[in-house]
Amino acid sequence: MQSILPNLNILIIVDYREQSSETVRELLEMGVKIEYANLPVGDYLISERIVVERKTFNDFINSIIDKRLFEQARLLLNSYNKPIILIEGNNQIMRNISEEAIRGAIISIIMDFNIPILWAKDAHEAAKFIVALAKREKSNDLRTISLKDRRRARTSDELREYIVASLPMVELTTARRLLSKFGSVERVFTASESELMKVKGIGPKKAKRIRSIISGQYGAKSSYGVSSPSTQSERK
Repeated sequence: MQSILPNLNILIIVDYREQSSETVRELLEMGVKIEYANLPVGDYLISERIVVERKTFNDFINSIIDKRLFEQARLLLNSYNKPIILIEGNNQIMRNISEEAIRGAIISIIMDFNIPILWAKDAHEAAKFIVALAKREKSNDLRTISLKDRRRARTSDELREYIVASLPMVELTTARRLLSKFGSVERVFTASESELMKVKGIGPKKAKRIRSIISGQYGAKSSYGVSSPSTQSERK
């Protein structure tokens, strides 16, 4: 008898190098829809702002020894607003490294890079963490966005920041980066996905979302399942 997988309605973009991992198999068994891509940074793309870098315990140790860890942390921060490092397993086989060095690296990632670290005992628990993150982001994405609480712009530049910051998942800091990069609101709104991705804090999924909002037809249901207020009121 063929087992019926739960329909979580969750899509996660996974780096193609993770295809054979036990974590991916666990996600598929949980009913998660997966698309593979060549992710330049991270392993599991949860949303426009969240990417998960998964490391086995031994890989984490090796990345401390060969100093890859901090360069990876820098790249994660340059690409996404909320990167997360997920360490899987707890193999006690450690080579040429002290426990103090490991603690120091963990503290540095959390304190200096402001990147949270999650620890899963195995692939099943790692997959549960990833699903929980995706569910949280999905619920956040469906919240109504209110513009009435924003402060009144006092200058022309503040008004430009206000307009750009109204784009999905673009906060004030990223709006300023976009305006500094492109010089005007018009250029921000006409920038291609590849151009948008050159700005710190904007990854491939966020760039795609921004372009879909700018170029999409008003009143049409988006791929994220959110319709315009007028369309929603017509259903009531």
